[in-house]
Amino acid sequence: MSMTEDPRVMIQFGFLLCLTGLLVAPLISATMRRSTSARRADAAFIIGSLLIGAAVGAAVLWHGEAADLDLSRLAPFALALKVDRLSAFFFFLICTVSAPVTLFSIPYAQQHYSEGRATWFWVLLPLFVLSMVVVVTAATGFAFLFGWELMTLLSAALILLEGDSDDRRHNAFIYLLMMHVGAAAVAACFFLFLGQASNLTFEAMRSAGASLTANVRVWVFVTAMFGFGMKSGIVPLHLWLPRAHPIAPTPVSALMSGVMLKTAVYGLVRITFDLLGGPAGWTGYVVLLVGAVTAVLGILYALGEHDLKRLLAYSSVENIGLIYVALGAAMLFAATGLPTLAALAVIAALLHALNHAFFKSLLFLGAGAIHHSTHTLDIENLGGLQRRIPVVGVSCLIGCCAIAGLPVFNGFVGEWLMFKSLLAGGELHAIGGLPVLPLMIGVVGLVSGLSAACFVNVYGISFLGRPRTPQAHHADHTPRAMQVALVFLASGCVLLGIWPGLVLRPLLSLVAIIIPGAGTPSELQLISHVLPVLAGSMVALLLASLALPRVKRLTDTWACGLPELSPRMEYTASSFSKPIRSVFAFVYRSDRKIEVTPAEEPYFPQAMSYRSARTTSFEKSFYRPLVDTVIAAAQQLRRLQTGNVQVYLLYIFLTLVCLLFLLRFSR
Repeated sequence: MSMTEDPRVMIQFGFLLCLTGLLVAPLISATMRRSTSARRADAAFIIGSLLIGAAVGAAVLWHGEAADLDLSRLAPFALALKVDRLSAFFFFLICTVSAPVTLFSIPYAQQHYSEGRATWFWVLLPLFVLSMVVVVTAATGFAFLFGWELMTLLSAALILLEGDSDDRRHNAFIYLLMMHVGAAAVAACFFLFLGQASNLTFEAMRSAGASLTANVRVWVFVTAMFGFGMKSGIVPLHLWLPRAHPIAPTPVSALMSGVMLKTAVYGLVRITFDLLGGPAGWTGYVVLLVGAVTAVLGILYALGEHDLKRLLAYSSVENIGLIYVALGAAMLFAATGLPTLAALAVIAALLHALNHAFFKSLLFLGAGAIHHSTHTLDIENLGGLQRRIPVVGVSCLIGCCAIAGLPVFNGFVGEWLMFKSLLAGGELHAIGGLPVLPLMIGVVGLVSGLSAACFVNVYGISFLGRPRTPQAHHADHTPRAMQVALVFLASGCVLLGIWPGLVLRPLLSLVAIIIPGAGTPSELQLISHVLPVLAGSMVALLLASLALPRVKRLTDTWACGLPELSPRMEYTASSFSKPIRSVFAFVYRSDRKIEVTPAEEPYFPQAMSYRSARTTSFEKSFYRPLVDTVIAAAQQLRRLQTGNVQVYLLYIFLTLVCLLFLLRFSR
């Protein structure tokens, strides 16, 4: 049989090509001559490898022909990769989004880095993408942990590539510290299977999952929830996310937020629904609660931000919370014998993960394009950008509409399915479950409304009105490669909103595998056919509404009696979000300081200044006391370091005596 006649051989060959391309690209970057044309050729090579990977992921997702690769002979541990339907979905997500990000990186690296740093950027970027591919295609615990750790180290290296200031090193240290703590929890999650599994291959762990004791299953879930939650940025483990994403290079920010966070979602789904053989009911309540708190606080923190990249980072916290809400609902349905509803909730979670990858990467790249044109990311210093950089403006408008969950765009589809699954919570209550799912409808509705307000603020203040500063007034044009990357992602947001069945139909086959008894239920099949009709109707309605207002009347805007409008008359981001921030004032722990000059004349001062610094509630009430406690304990432990060899020998002797006593009484 020829290679073209066997689809599995073609898939296997394409998978190998993708991995080889991502592995060879750094070598080419390190050894090639450093010219613009050579950099473009290297980027084209990376994009070609990613497009092959996207085709492999789509083929496995649609047809179910798995691809595998055993590299154990080349490594000191079991290193095997396999693309089944679950990993194929995330493999497709990684490759599809990374391709336009790589295209955006061509002018970005050329204009932001010296020759030496640009070389390092093109060496590290494909390796970072490759590490994420290894994570979602790993077939053994060691391969997963290898990719997981590599993903952290490479992303940290790319962050430090942007600069080496004290603040950047401090935030990178926090990122590395929290990621390694999370990695330790993930490793513990895998090692807990060794009581019943002969090795750490996923096949052996899957076979041992059903025979694990109840206590071990609890610890597997707890460690998985903590480790993957640390990477995904659930509250209160989100501290690293608004610190690391804003200081990373713009393409890396897009990959970290749009793609890397999804590897943690993949890990939780793989452990809970696959390796453990299904979730327990209480785990669903835990994930629901964590997801609800994460979503609400994430969007509230985003509303209080002026820095565009920090705002988008907090918005990623919110969207991860929504994904966890859908996964929590799926766990509850699966544990209570409602496989059809569990399948619907899992589809909602996975589809929202894909949608978030598209519109969040689009918005991060849009922020990078804004920074390229204006040299600022402070929303208060923007305005009037739609006329100056129209392609960026339209693309960001599509991203804002998608993330706000408006119809015709992909964000609406995922949230609609989420509401559909939560509305079915009454069936869970009818068989004795707690009425928590109907309450989640209010949470998701609140989050959706706050998200719409947040991104109306972002787009309106940044792109509409008049320029507020000279930087916005003299905004430069955006390079063509950046525009093409933005248009590609924006087109994906529209395509998935109008034709969601393109992804929903293969997801039906995926959930039939990971949720026993789900099959291909008629209700889910109906959804996959109804959504395109619904979206098409929305498009027709939108076009009709645009065609109706034919008569236009242009008048001057009232300037409150003054001769002309000025930028100082416009709404600011702070004034727009102030009513919402006033309602949720308990969330924002602001440190306010007013300085009067001279201090002895408070009623007739020469000058006054007002500063307000916001910190998150968890940072002030949880992390700061924890850090202070650790530092105080370390200061006390320093007394043990006397510098006397005899004292150190005494410590060794006492340790050995204690170990002997423990051994003696443990028998």
